[in-house]
Amino acid sequence: MKTLLLIPSVLKRDISDAVAGDAHPRMDYFALADSLRQRGADVSFLDYGALEESGASVPPLVRLVKRIAGRDAALAVFGAVRSRGADALFTNGENVGIPLALLLRALYPFGRRPGHVTIGHRLSTGKKRFFFRTLGLHREMDTIFVYATTQETHSREHLGIPFGKIKRIAFHADDTFYRPSEEADTESAPTNLVSAAGLEWRDYPTLLSAAARMPQVSFKLAAASPWSKHSDETQDRTLPENVAVRRYEYGELRQLYAQSAVVAVPLYENDFQAGVTTMIEAMAMGKPVIVTQTTGQTDVIKHGENGVVVPPNDPDAWEREIRRLLADGKERRRLGENARAWVNQNATLDRWTETIAAAICSSGSRS
Repeated sequence: MKTLLLIPSVLKRDISDAVAGDAHPRMDYFALADSLRQRGADVSFLDYGALEESGASVPPLVRLVKRIAGRDAALAVFGAVRSRGADALFTNGENVGIPLALLLRALYPFGRRPGHVTIGHRLSTGKKRFFFRTLGLHREMDTIFVYATTQETHSREHLGIPFGKIKRIAFHADDTFYRPSEEADTESAPTNLVSAAGLEWRDYPTLLSAAARMPQVSFKLAAASPWSKHSDETQDRTLPENVAVRRYEYGELRQLYAQSAVVAVPLYENDFQAGVTTMIEAMAMGKPVIVTQTTGQTDVIKHGENGVVVPPNDPDAWEREIRRLLADGKERRRLGENARAWVNQNATLDRWTETIAAAICSSGSRS
C-alpha cells in the first residue's frame, strides 16, 4: 500500500543520531511512518521543504499556488498531484486536509479516490462550517481525528460529520524521552522552581502577576514554540526578578521539567487542546501540572487526581495552588505518579501512531 504523508512543517531529517543518543524525542511523523512500514506500507513524505526543492521535482502549479495562497495550499496541491500513485493520504491538520479534500473531489468525481485520514486540531472556527456543513467535505475524508471532546461534539452537532467518521484520541508525548528522572524526583525536586513552556494561547501575564507575589519562588519560562503563531507576551514587559525567560532545546527542556517541582500551563479561554504538548510532556515525566480550566481542556487533567486546574485570569488561584504544592512534597509525588500513569494508559507516542496507522491502512484498503 503506497501511503503519502503530508506534514505542514519542515521534516527534521538529521536527528536519528540524537534520538538514538537520547538527546531528542522521536518525531511523531517518523514514528507514524515506522508503524506504517511495519504494516507493509510503502511510505513517502511531502513537507514544506519539498516545496523549496529545485528543478522539475516541484510542478509549476505548486510553485504558483505557493506564491499566491501560501505553503499549506501548495502542499495540498502537491499532494493532489501525487495522489494518482497513492492508496492512502494522511494530512496532519485541517489547514492542509481541507484544501486537499476539495482537490480530491475535483480529481475523483466518481469515487475510487485514495483513502484520506486527517487530524482536525480546531474545527470549530466559523469558516470551517462552510466546508463541512455546506460542502460536505467530510465525504473526502475517511477518518477525522480530534483531540478534544469539545471538537468532537461540535463536529457532530454543528458540522454534520457522521458519528463513525469523527474520532477523539489523546495527544501524545514520546514517553521514552520524557520520563521520570532518577536524579530529580517530584518529591525531592527543588521546592522553589516552577516552569512553564510553549506559546499557544498562553496567558503568561496572569502567571507573571502571581509570580511577582512569590519572590522566593523561581520561575523559568520556555516561552517558545515551533508551531504556534501566537506572540510571546513575556516580551516588551518588565519581568519580576524571580522570572527568567529563554528558549530551551529539547534536552534542556527535559532537564527543566526534571528540576521543576511544578509545571504551569496558563491559558486564555479556548475551545480546543491548547497547551496539551507541555501538559503531556510534563505528565510523562511524573510532574504535577497546574493548568487553566478552559472550555477545550477537559480531557487530560482531572482536578485533584492527576493535576490541578485553576480558573481563567485568576492570579490569586495560581498563587494559592503553587504555594500549596510547593509546601507538600507527598501531594506533588501523588499527582505526578498519577499523571505518568495516565500518559502510559492514554497518551504514549506508540499508542498514537498505532491508532493513526490503523486508520490509514483501513482507508487505503477501501480506495
